[in-house]
Amino acid sequence: MSTNAPEWPLRHLSIRMPWHDDQWQGTVCKQPQLNQSCLRLPRISEHRNTPQKANQCEPVAGKAIQDLPQAQWPCCVAERAMFMAPFAYERTVTHPYTQSSPKTHGHFAPTPLRHPPYSAPAVAFKWMLCDSLDELKKKYGELDVDPGREPHLNFSTGWWQERRNQTALLDCFFGHIKPERSLCFFYAKEVPFVEDARRVIVGVGRVLHVGDATEYQYTQPGPLRSILWERPVQHSIRPQFKDGFLLPYHELIPYLEAHPELDPASFAAFAPDGYFDEFSYAAELVSHDAAIEALLACAGALTRIKTVLGGAWDLQIKWLHDRIAELWTMRGPCPGLGAALCAFGVEYGTFVAREIETKLADNADPWPLVDEAFQNPRRVLSPASAAHLSRTLRATWQGLPAERRALLKLLSRFNLKPEQATLLYVREKREKAGIRCQDAEIIANPYLIYELMRLRADPVSLGVVDRGIFPDSLIREQHPLPEPSAIDGGLDARRVRAFVVQQLEHAADEGHTLQRTDDLVRAIGDLDISPTCPVQQDHLAVVEPQLAGVVDQTQLKDGTKCYQLVRLAKVGGVIRKSITTRRGGRRHSFSENWRLRLDDKLGPVPAEDREQEECRRTEKGAALQVLAQARVSLLVGPGGDRQDDLALGTVRPSRDREGRSGVSRPDRQSPRAHGAGRQRSGIADSNANYALCGWALNRNMMAASRAKTWTRRPRKERTLLAHSMPVFS
Repeated sequence: MSTNAPEWPLRHLSIRMPWHDDQWQGTVCKQPQLNQSCLRLPRISEHRNTPQKANQCEPVAGKAIQDLPQAQWPCCVAERAMFMAPFAYERTVTHPYTQSSPKTHGHFAPTPLRHPPYSAPAVAFKWMLCDSLDELKKKYGELDVDPGREPHLNFSTGWWQERRNQTALLDCFFGHIKPERSLCFFYAKEVPFVEDARRVIVGVGRVLHVGDATEYQYTQPGPLRSILWERPVQHSIRPQFKDGFLLPYHELIPYLEAHPELDPASFAAFAPDGYFDEFSYAAELVSHDAAIEALLACAGALTRIKTVLGGAWDLQIKWLHDRIAELWTMRGPCPGLGAALCAFGVEYGTFVAREIETKLADNADPWPLVDEAFQNPRRVLSPASAAHLSRTLRATWQGLPAERRALLKLLSRFNLKPEQATLLYVREKREKAGIRCQDAEIIANPYLIYELMRLRADPVSLGVVDRGIFPDSLIREQHPLPEPSAIDGGLDARRVRAFVVQQLEHAADEGHTLQRTDDLVRAIGDLDISPTCPVQQDHLAVVEPQLAGVVDQTQLKDGTKCYQLVRLAKVGGVIRKSITTRRGGRRHSFSENWRLRLDDKLGPVPAEDREQEECRRTEKGAALQVLAQARVSLLVGPGGDRQDDLALGTVRPSRDREGRSGVSRPDRQSPRAHGAGRQRSGIADSNANYALCGWALNRNMMAASRAKTWTRRPRKERTLLAHSMPVFS
């Protein structure tokens, strides 16, 4: 498919930067030794962990980089930590392969890159990955990228090296950014005041200008030419915060230190959960839906910060709402049109949809034009796009049953990925994936899209569905949802049920297997959503019949009413039954010298600490004796693989009198490590502790649990060794 100088649709931009204790205004941190948050970025941590560079920033702390030679700049400059610098500066860039691959890159010279005031060098890392090409082609057509142009290196690399390939990809990326109209979100992977794996938005403004590509300079002609991946992006945020702003996190930190009873996370503006990839890879394109959700999060966080810090933030909150209104107009009623066409079977459906959308006015319904395209493709589409509407597809469209067409149009209202829309639309794929739901059920309750997809590797967030059902009033009035999909206000029972499920899932991610009713009501009421869902306990009583099969009602010992996900109730039942049975069993009998086993594991006792170490090992041996004899053992406290290695390295090899293994454990990697390594797929490991127990108790529990990391067949050990197991309700 030809893509000669296409007009790419408008998107927004996310740019990652490290935390800075002086608000990114062109200086070295005031106390660089205390800034541990920036170490989340590998290039910074690798630099600062080098002994000769570990304390490089301390001698120049607080100084502006314009007053320092580049040799004294902190390594975070290349990571966009100076994006609020009010001055221009020039950074010399050296290609990383000049030394390692002199035959292909040895002629590359150090190249100056100018950074204008109030700018950040955006690097689209994902677009520079060779493995991303197939995915990009599905979205954008046949880009002018030829792997045959790439040089042969003396080592393996997954990055594009050749200038024309790099240019084609980056021109496509930055072609989506429209100065004055595209927004620019600055985010950090870690901030010092909140412990959370989500990205934290620190500022938002408009893109004012995108710099041209800069080609490397060369010492002489050579076999390869390349461009710098960075392109300076100037933004509209200024200290007066008239056209964009930074969230006042720096002012908030001392307040939170003085008020430890407050939850710091409630004051952070988190990037949308359903758009992780759009806030990853250093710089990435952001869709209208993701931008709307991010702006709502900023507005909510700013409003909550204002309640504790005060300050004149009304203009910034109004700026946010003005931008949200603009985004709704840009978004239109069917942001998932391309995904829906892909689900129907149109190759390059997103590309075809983009061409259709260019022929529409703002907020126009695309489906009449889609119908016309299926009747006469060449009258609506370019020859290249028309070729994708084959005779078979056109005949299928003409004979498509009303219910199937209604489902396709419904899916187009949500900003879905093609793979998600295909799974929901194609009945055979639904059945194969174990999604037992008919077309009519999804049409009658669109929120099922979230419920059905929430536990999958590529989930659909509730925000995606809610925005499709509750777009801006301009869209709602002109393109209302038809019956039976139509929703009866913010407290519609289908919507309340979906938010109940969502909050129970969030609670499970944090290790809570159930939620008290008042906590659940409060959590839903505090959400940054529009319209709000002001649910009360009386409303929940009305909705309860619709929760059956997904959410159970239970109560604590004091009679407090609670809600619990059905699958976690099943997990709890399996674990409770087995633990109760084990507690009633007789203790094991082992003739094992645990102190000797410890010495074998830990080595000789150090002479300089013999007395204390002898006491410690004696106590540990006694503890291991208790662990081995008990039918259920619990290790509580900080741990991880070292704690597990000690226990398992000494306990697992033992056998009881009948020759049976004495300990059960599902996997060498601890739940703590599994949680730390949790993938962005959305499969949370918050239930890891349950799976840890259940793996050794009943393998059928895995079908009821969302923690899918344990897949090996359980053995029939006699003791269950649990790491930091929670109390079961």
